[in-house]
Amino acid sequence: MYKKDLEESWVYQKILGEGREEGQREALRETFVGFLNARYPMLVDLAREQISDITDIKRLQEILNKIFYLQTAGEIEECLLSLHDDAAKN
Repeated sequence: MYKKDLEESWVYQKILGEGREEGQREALRETFVGFLNARYPMLVDLAREQISDITDIKRLQEILNKIFYLQTAGEIEECLLSLHDDAAKN
């Protein structure tokens, strides 16, 4: 009875939702890093640094999708470095 009441409370639902969002962010970051580690391991540290502060799940997904289509390490590095410039503008 108490467990059901707790699970239905707005506080519990909010905490649960926040946990899911954090899990999604971490999964996207790990996918990002795993992809780069397989193709361009020299860019992994830069990628981690550049995406560590991005909390918007949609933004992380957009960046990941873009990285998948870039062809060279130079293009990916340029994209990663531009993330800092984009954040400074906003």
